[in-house]
Amino acid sequence: MADGTLGGIDDAFARSTARRLVRPRRSAAQARAQADPDTDIEPARETEIEEEGAEGLSRIIYGSLILQFLSAAILFIPGTQPIRNYVRATPYLAALLPLAITFMKSRSGWRPAGATLIVGALMLLAMNLLHATTQVSAGIAQCVFQLAIAAPLFWMPKAVRTARQFERVLILVFLMNSVSAGLGILQVYYPDRFLPPQFSAQLRDDYVGSLTYIGSDGYVITRPPGLSDVPGGAAVAGGIVALLGLGLGFRPARSRQSLVWVAAVPVGLAAIYLTQVRSVFLMVIVAAGVLALLALRRGNLARASSLVAIGGGIVVASFLWASSIGGNTVNDRFLSMRSQGAVGVFQENRGGFLNETLGELLNKYPMGAGVGRWGMMNTSFADQSDFASAPIHVEIQLTGWLLDGGVLMWFLYGGAILQSIFAAFTLSRSPDPMLADLAFMAVGLQVFIAGLTLAGPTFNTQMGILFWTCAAGLRGAALSIKRDAEPALFQGPF
Repeated sequence: MADGTLGGIDDAFARSTARRLVRPRRSAAQARAQADPDTDIEPARETEIEEEGAEGLSRIIYGSLILQFLSAAILFIPGTQPIRNYVRATPYLAALLPLAITFMKSRSGWRPAGATLIVGALMLLAMNLLHATTQVSAGIAQCVFQLAIAAPLFWMPKAVRTARQFERVLILVFLMNSVSAGLGILQVYYPDRFLPPQFSAQLRDDYVGSLTYIGSDGYVITRPPGLSDVPGGAAVAGGIVALLGLGLGFRPARSRQSLVWVAAVPVGLAAIYLTQVRSVFLMVIVAAGVLALLALRRGNLARASSLVAIGGGIVVASFLWASSIGGNTVNDRFLSMRSQGAVGVFQENRGGFLNETLGELLNKYPMGAGVGRWGMMNTSFADQSDFASAPIHVEIQLTGWLLDGGVLMWFLYGGAILQSIFAAFTLSRSPDPMLADLAFMAVGLQVFIAGLTLAGPTFNTQMGILFWTCAAGLRGAALSIKRDAEPALFQGPF
């Protein structure tokens, strides 16, 4: 298994970016040199510079991702809670700063689906700074925060130069979330060794206490935080691992490392079971079902059957594993969904917040309530004693969008999400097998993240960054294939 793992990582990362193209691209200098042999331009030197630039952009992509997913490890060092806000800001800065680096780099047709609507949403957010109840400091902070979340949509298509490069991005996301999900399992088995020394200081002790339960051996289990300092934080990482593991493991061109990808799926699912976050579990099932339907629609019956059969077996096996650790608490939490159904579970947990948003808040704030009235930007930058713009509690993303920009924000941001998913869905039917596989995995992740907006303010978290990273990276991969392959071989949403 170790050899398979190392082989998979080596196969994914060792090749040079410049040699991944379907057909080598001639630089402008090479074309001129061929047309005019007497030219004094050095085409080989220009090609070398271009390749060095592409490698530099690759380092920016991977560095940004590593900071986004692994920077929270700093909080495992004792005494780091006083700098928690700075650590938690690191992923958003890591997503925003490359925008300045790549801003002047031109690339024809780079704008992904949904980008225009996102620009409109950001402009609407900025206009609402003029709202009477907007506190300027909190409002500006929210605008910058939302720009950071959407930033990969504007720089990733310029940085991703080949389809293989985007494949490495997805593998890196898979590996880093595997670390978090695997750490979550270890935190249940060996809590004294692997739990963070301090949970978030922003959580009350009694609230942290409510996020524990009694396991099968009679010991208290804290819902595993994974690579975070918030109980239950390993759930989302587990969901990402489960979906990417299925996507990577069930590609048509299978290899020995396919078993490695699939072997990580039960780890991700067990982390979800042990955190008891049912919304994440349900969205994994929904997204996996979408992947099976996509495979069936492409006429790949074997792939669809494998996803359903083997995936279903993994769901059951990982539940039995988690149940043997978590005992009746895990059993009752998930088996009760059989009688309640997915709709009943949602209505019991988040349905009240949706009803409140569509009823009371919609009538009160159809054009928005002012920028920065909710979330961490309000907590960190707003004057809490200003009763005219008092904080408003938000539990789901629809509420946050309504407060920031009213009904129009629903159409702009929601429309951008739907456009992006549809574009990935279209590319999943591309004749190019690699692009189709990449789009297949991107669709799964995007459906998963979009569905979680009904369970929490997903696009005010790192999950929003991941959504737009998938959309933009896939666009960059599609552009490279369109550029380097024969035009007749490419069909996509351009």
